Amino acid sequence: MKLKEKKRRLMLKKYIFELAQIISGTFIMAVAVSLFLLPNQLSSGGFTGIATILYYFLKLPMGITIIILNIPLFILALIKKGKSFVIRGIIGTIFLSIFIDVLDQYKALTRRPIFSLYLWWDCNGTWNLYYIKSKCFNRRNRYGGLCYSRI
Repeated sequence: MKLKEKKRRLMLKKYIFELAQIISGTFIMAVAVSLFLLPNQLSSGGFTGIATILYYFLKLPMGITIIILNIPLFILALIKKGKSFVIRGIIGTIFLSIFIDVLDQYKALTRRPIFSLYLWWDCNGTWNLYYIKSKCFNRRNRYGGLCYSRI
């Protein structure tokens, strides 16, 4: 009984840590998009970039557009990757959408497009380094703690 209890607690800690990573990453991305790119009419890549373009041309809410654009990918991922992968993706997309729509109401931090691009790149770079560190250096694997395949 104690072994099952320890295993359950360990899994719960793992899920809470992953959820914290997802939420913090989506918040950093939303800050980068809402406070640097959107006010300067700049666009990023991927579905966030497409949502940004639709935001400017059709005045569609960016958060809802991101969710709608990701639905076909979630269906494909459910088939190819599995339920847990899709659940994490849905959580990340929903939090990103909420954070972007909430932060969109705040004033831009800069009105200089080049400086804004630098700050956006810096926010995304910070998140990418955090992700690489958490995935590669904090996990034990056959490479002795360093995950070469993700770098």
